[in-house]
Amino acid sequence: MAEHRQSAMQRIQVGLVGLVVVLLFVSLANMVLDRVSDGPSMTSTENGQPAAAESEQLPDEPLAELGVTPVAKDEEAAKALETPTQNIRQVPPSTPSQ
Repeated sequence: MAEHRQSAMQRIQVGLVGLVVVLLFVSLANMVLDRVSDGPSMTSTENGQPAAAESEQLPDEPLAELGVTPVAKDEEAAKALETPTQNIRQVPPSTPSQ
């Protein structure tokens, strides 16, 4: 019975040491990746604040950068779209039959 208890304690200790090692590796990898991603792209300003990179700014006109801006084909079509009621024929009201 004592051997079974020692075996169980040894397994628990090995599991905890394994978890701590994995946690340390993940933390170390996270710190390395943070330094690599922040290092060359960030520059500091005079007051010590990091300056934003130009690539992080949102584009002013994303559709224009893709070349898919909407364009009116001609002025007559635009005018027709503005006043559609001119081309509609009105139907006289019908009289109720008695």
